[in-house]
Amino acid sequence: MLSKKLYFIFVTGAVIVALVTVFLPDKYNWVSLFMMPFVVLLVLSYMFSPQLNWWWFQKYPPELPLESGLMLLKYFPFYRELSAENKKRFRHRVAMYIEDRAFQAQRGEEEGDVSLELKTIVAANAVMLTFGRKDFILNKFERIFIYLQAFPSPNHKFLHASELNEEDSCLVFSAEHIVLSFRESQKYYNITLHEFARAFQLTYSDFSYPIFEDSVWSGLGKEKISSFLGFPEKDIDLLGVSVNFFFNSPEKFKALMPKGFEEFQTIFNLNPLKKGDPVVDKTVVEGVP
Repeated sequence: MLSKKLYFIFVTGAVIVALVTVFLPDKYNWVSLFMMPFVVLLVLSYMFSPQLNWWWFQKYPPELPLESGLMLLKYFPFYRELSAENKKRFRHRVAMYIEDRAFQAQRGEEEGDVSLELKTIVAANAVMLTFGRKDFILNKFERIFIYLQAFPSPNHKFLHASELNEEDSCLVFSAEHIVLSFRESQKYYNITLHEFARAFQLTYSDFSYPIFEDSVWSGLGKEKISSFLGFPEKDIDLLGVSVNFFFNSPEKFKALMPKGFEEFQTIFNLNPLKKGDPVVDKTVVEGVP
């Protein structure tokens, strides 16, 4: 990323000036003043790193590794059915999301790196949800924590598969459940999309979101979803369920809840029934990757 390159340049410049000052006679101490611009520029590049990185990404979008693209092609219907041009845009957005977010694996009390596979799955769900919007990073939620399996947390003492923590600006997932719902999407509930639905709502809070009754569960298997998420049925966010329904079964969703379909189409600026080119109003995403 551009910000990291600038950090290296400015730190190196400051170190060089410091070393030169050390070896020069005292009468040349004024040379140390040249360190100040490097320090100021370092601080500014840190403060404005999101803006700098975004500008850099727009000019030079990163490429998603080939293996990640092939994995999406095999397991992610939304991506597979896009036109060639939209596939390229989708890959760029996934790569940018991965670069911009802080992923962290949790193994008990220890922390570790998250695999590219898991990063790609998480990013692909975020990008699918925001494909019709400019802010596809959902900047409010900058950290992604991933446990190996279902986990307890301070907010929910029981084992569960995912959660959103608005106070800490993070999303938390079970790797086991992420992979199952990605590789066998017709069998397992998409916990990643479920949490990102709430993240989207908190990011785009100006929209009027539809309120769904229990009818949204029709044909979805309430008990099965509850068991997979690890939450009691009464505590499951119906927005996440309805968004899953909207993206995974758009024909059925539109037939059962036509008003909800139209509302979601406006909110996400997407029509999942238009497989190759789902963006409804292209002026909304004009000029962004």
